Amino acid sequence: MEIHQLRYFRAVAECHSFTRAAKREHVSQPSLSHQIMKLEDELGAKLFNRKGVEIGLTNFGEAFLPKAIAILCQLQEAEREIRDLVETESGHVTLGVSLTLSPYFLPRLLAGFLKQHPSIQVQLKEECATALLDCLRAETVDLAIMPLPVSIEGMSATELMKERLFAVVNTDHPFQEGDQVTLNHLSHAALLLLNDIHCDALPALVPGIVQPHIIFQTACVLTILNMVKAGLGISIMPMMPINEDAGCRFIPIEGEAASRTIALLELQGRYQTRAHRLLARFVRSYSRENAT
Repeated sequence: MEIHQLRYFRAVAECHSFTRAAKREHVSQPSLSHQIMKLEDELGAKLFNRKGVEIGLTNFGEAFLPKAIAILCQLQEAEREIRDLVETESGHVTLGVSLTLSPYFLPRLLAGFLKQHPSIQVQLKEECATALLDCLRAETVDLAIMPLPVSIEGMSATELMKERLFAVVNTDHPFQEGDQVTLNHLSHAALLLLNDIHCDALPALVPGIVQPHIIFQTACVLTILNMVKAGLGISIMPMMPINEDAGCRFIPIEGEAASRTIALLELQGRYQTRAHRLLARFVRSYSRENAT
């Protein structure tokens, strides 16, 4: 039994096609089919039902697939560990950052880390929080900085900081006359929201808003501010993007629950390279030192 045979088997099982699997594995279809047949001969069982347009697993294939995936994952982890052992100060790590955090939290943090570890290559990926979770599970990012609450099953999360939430209104809005905005006011307002403060998270962030009336969502803070300034609605925004020169007024929302938590998330059980461990340690330390 060869490792490449296990890779081909997994590819066919996931693609439901010998043609698509061969393309994914960068090998000719006859070669891939031949290796699958050799694997079946060695196991003494047919792994695929070859009738119909799409290829399906037999009962033997269903039983064998998780074993094959586990072997391939263990091999990948072993390769990473060996590469890590021969590294000195160099290395590579991929950091995912929420779109509503990266322009404000990331530059100084990354500059400080690279000053201490100039030989480590940090690749960045900007996405909304839910997309970053998918990246963590797919192991296309090593760690991610994002706002909670999100479903973090299978993840380890380290709280980095809390940000108070503010209502953003234009200068003609009656809210500007008060020092704070109540949850009752927000329950009936037309809301313009950043993507990371979406329908699913909003009731957990601000429990008094049961049925939020959201009319627009975007990842761009400037778009939100300009729409608020034009009187199209109000927004709920964390502290980092606040810009007092935007022509809007930023009013604290009443209640201790009106805040969001920023956390460092990592996939549980994944092997961490030295570069990964160094960056994670730096992020935690930086957040403690810069907590407000």
